[in-house]
Amino acid sequence: MSRGPGPFLFDIPGPNFYTVTMTKKKRLLPRFLLGSLFILVFMILFLELGSRLYREPDQNFPTFEWAVCDLDRYPQDEGKLVVIQELVGKKARGEKITREDLDRALISAPQDQMPNLNGVVCNQMIFISSRLPESARYYVARHELEHVFQQHGMDGDCQDWELCATWAAAWEFPLGLLRTITSSLREAYRISPSLWSFLFSSWRVFKFTLLPW
Repeated sequence: MSRGPGPFLFDIPGPNFYTVTMTKKKRLLPRFLLGSLFILVFMILFLELGSRLYREPDQNFPTFEWAVCDLDRYPQDEGKLVVIQELVGKKARGEKITREDLDRALISAPQDQMPNLNGVVCNQMIFISSRLPESARYYVARHELEHVFQQHGMDGDCQDWELCATWAAAWEFPLGLLRTITSSLREAYRISPSLWSFLFSSWRVFKFTLLPW
């Protein structure tokens, strides 16, 4: 309905206008969901096929050596070994592992001493990359400590140690998991020889650590 001169300068929509608008929105929602699902499936198939088939033209990748696993460079720290055994006892008694416990147990090492890794258990000690932000350090330390528990027979009948360690640590440090992922992606992009290598290798790591298949 159109009005003449006065305070109303625009047409006022009638009730049919809102009915038509809501109908259009209802029609668009299924299309949006279907389109989003199609894009997601396409991306998963693309990454899965690429990770299986793609090979870098230049296969002369650098050979990585983990200095933290070299006893000559990183001899066993008796104090850290005692702490880890204390934490194994706490786990057996069902007690909570605290941030202070993790601080006492972990050893921070430069990234170049443990390339391609966020953390690792070597010679019964837990090493964490100094590259990681604080919340990620606790998540990775808890992840590696879970592997220590698994090696002591406290795996809860888990069939996939890596996946179980990931979710055990994520349950206690969910923000740390997210920070670890973002930090890992930045590091992977930095050292990858190409964008395709970064995409497909990151997908392989994602499946290995977070998915049960």
